[in-house]
Amino acid sequence: MEMIRVLMPILLSIAEQAVESLSGTMDFVEFQAQLAEKLQEAGRSISQAVLEGLEQQIRKDRNLRPQWQICRSGDSKEMLTRFGMIHYARTYYRHRGNGQYAYLVDEQVGYSSHMRMDTQVKSELVSGAADVSYRKSAQITGSSCGTSISGQTVLRSLRGFERPALAKQKRTNRAVLYIEADEDHVASQTGPSIEARLVYIHEGWAETKRRELQNPLYLSSVDEDSYSFWERVWEEVDARYEVDKIETIYVMGDGAAWIQGAFDVFPQATFVLDRFHLMKYVKKAVGSNQEHGKMLRSALRFGNREKMYEVLSQVMGEASTESRRKAIAEAWKYIENQWEGIRQLYKETELRCSAEGHVSHVLSERLSSRPMGWSRAGAKHMANVRVCQANGLSVSQEYVRQMQRKSLPVVHIAEKTVEAQRKKLKRTREMLGNIPVLKGAKSYLYWALQGLSGALA
Repeated sequence: MEMIRVLMPILLSIAEQAVESLSGTMDFVEFQAQLAEKLQEAGRSISQAVLEGLEQQIRKDRNLRPQWQICRSGDSKEMLTRFGMIHYARTYYRHRGNGQYAYLVDEQVGYSSHMRMDTQVKSELVSGAADVSYRKSAQITGSSCGTSISGQTVLRSLRGFERPALAKQKRTNRAVLYIEADEDHVASQTGPSIEARLVYIHEGWAETKRRELQNPLYLSSVDEDSYSFWERVWEEVDARYEVDKIETIYVMGDGAAWIQGAFDVFPQATFVLDRFHLMKYVKKAVGSNQEHGKMLRSALRFGNREKMYEVLSQVMGEASTESRRKAIAEAWKYIENQWEGIRQLYKETELRCSAEGHVSHVLSERLSSRPMGWSRAGAKHMANVRVCQANGLSVSQEYVRQMQRKSLPVVHIAEKTVEAQRKKLKRTREMLGNIPVLKGAKSYLYWALQGLSGALA
């Protein structure tokens, strides 16, 4: 592994560019562009040198490959890394005991036989796709790697992103816990819309410049039945809180059937109807009649069921079309079914469910706010990505963690090889220290070479 031989021309070239920039031959923008390319080149060269060093070490030291015999040498492989495309040669081995074949250097660094793109590059594609289209994410990452990547490659990478692992933490005591829920309706490529559900658990609201949730935890579901999803919500609550010591749990939402499933796992919870959805149905019932709207809202606020019936009966009697009567009947049924949630809404005046806004921010912003269709699998994986982001986790790091099904061995080059590289570094520093310009006036070239000398120190 001739690291110094590989690095020296690149580092000297960078120093030369610094000199040229300072002497007035290029502007700063051009200097940065050329510097970025040189640094990418250095990354490719170093990565390739490390792979070649590992390959030579495995090949020469039989103790590193017990029972593995050489079948073929010099098989080339190219791999797209975050520094660009690299090429290296490796040896094909056969295990005497079980007859298995493998490229041992590839196994050392986590490359599978058909893999052509490094996991780090895929992680950047998936991370980018959280906010922009597959095609744009491919363009951005491809540009940084100096190559062209297709949107289909982003899609295939995304399909590997499963439910993010949530950090373990010490269980705490809370007297009150809040669970808010809502869903996004995602356009499907093949049929009816896909329901992407969102639940978030939090400890209340912090009154700063804006109302913020305290310690929120987001969970999503696309392909689970409601009971399985709520079971998972319960497991996360149990992992973070002393459940037996929680005095009150508020479940807040629009009252959909799947949200009511929360009471199968949280039987002592109290349901509070989302004000946004209630007002939507009030508007549906009264239409543009402001006087009826005022009376109906007053009846709901004070829990006056008789007055609510009176107002709805009046608007129904005044309806002039069948479609209008159908809309009133639908609103009436909704208010009837959600009566207890409405009572709790006005009883607990400090409770303000914001699930609609959170669904918009976490899911809809990527899944349904643009004219596009999704497959169920694509919607599920993208919801996983968006929830990972909402929970403050790095999508890129989580993707790498998921792809590394088993821990990779630490990259280790034989000590004698590393020591030889240390000696060459020392000789290089001594050589730079003896260059006359470093002992003379402090010119641009002096500072450039001095910087290079320090980089090798």
